[in-house]
Amino acid sequence: MQYEHPKGSWKLGLIFMAKQPFLVRSLTIPYPLPELANLLANSPPPGPIAKKGLLSLPDELIDIILYHDDLPILDSICLAVTCKKILAVAEDGLLKHGRDFGSAMWAHCRIACLGESMQLDKAPDSLFPPTLKSKIHAGLKKIGMAPDEVSYGGLLEIDNLCGHASFWLYRGVHENRRFAMKLPRPDRDRFVAAAAVTFPKRDDWALLNTTKHEYVRAGPLAELGGKPHSVQPFLEDCPIDFGTALFTRFCYSFSDDTAMENTSVNIHHGKWVGDRFAIDTLERAVRSDTENKWKDVTFEVVEDIRAIYRDAWPKDWKEHLKKFHGPFDYACFKWDHPWDIDDLLPTPEEEIRRERRRQGILELE
Repeated sequence: MQYEHPKGSWKLGLIFMAKQPFLVRSLTIPYPLPELANLLANSPPPGPIAKKGLLSLPDELIDIILYHDDLPILDSICLAVTCKKILAVAEDGLLKHGRDFGSAMWAHCRIACLGESMQLDKAPDSLFPPTLKSKIHAGLKKIGMAPDEVSYGGLLEIDNLCGHASFWLYRGVHENRRFAMKLPRPDRDRFVAAAAVTFPKRDDWALLNTTKHEYVRAGPLAELGGKPHSVQPFLEDCPIDFGTALFTRFCYSFSDDTAMENTSVNIHHGKWVGDRFAIDTLERAVRSDTENKWKDVTFEVVEDIRAIYRDAWPKDWKEHLKKFHGPFDYACFKWDHPWDIDDLLPTPEEEIRRERRRQGILELE
């Protein structure tokens, strides 16, 4: 929803064709830095490891302390990196949850793209289950509204949601850069390893429907957009990405007016409306899942995207698949580039150069 029509209105066709980095970024579950695993190697066994003091407490109590409301997250991380035992407890709870739910704020949530007006009776049960519909009907009756009445549910100023979206994203260690830079190098190494998040360049990132246990792989989407080697998971230089894939399936409107050619796919009656989503690697989310059977629907989604573009541009749809349609907020991609971590953890040579520069500035003063 980060592309506004020049005349001021927001239309599904324009939203679908434009990249949605805030949406994708808010669903993508990151990884910890590899250095964290090194710090956790040969961790003490579960349970108390001392006769008195903090380390004499059960792991459950240490976890409660780390999560305590009176302890700011920065202080919790500082406590966690004081010793390997507390760091191990924090990684099983506080740190992992911070990465999963702080960084990927919409992961595993029910999200949908809805038309600005709604007629409750026509909404699918996947969006409003019958019991919920009954409660809403009762509420509508109290205020004198008929069950088949059309209600407006859109945002009056959608730019409030999207105009500054990148500022809402969790930035991990970068929220506390100044603090980290003041730490002695060994402490800084541990702090960065505990607090930072990363999105490794892998070839098995996928959009997951965690309700229906279906997934869409990034690789074929990149090929469809003419950038087969685009870096996953964000496919930053590719017109087609996970946002495109999700929009083919999570839109709903009772009205057929979608402001786009919509004859082949019926995008406004999405197959995934009301479901939960996340973006994760197949190794971590699917192959390790022994309870559910997952289905690869990548090529079904790819065919839907082709059909939508073919409807919009019958003659040159293949060329349009490889073009960017509309601007987007690059800040949603740029904040966590590898050089940011390198800046926090410079090489010894770089530290010497910085110290010389600092001394030169002091001499000038």
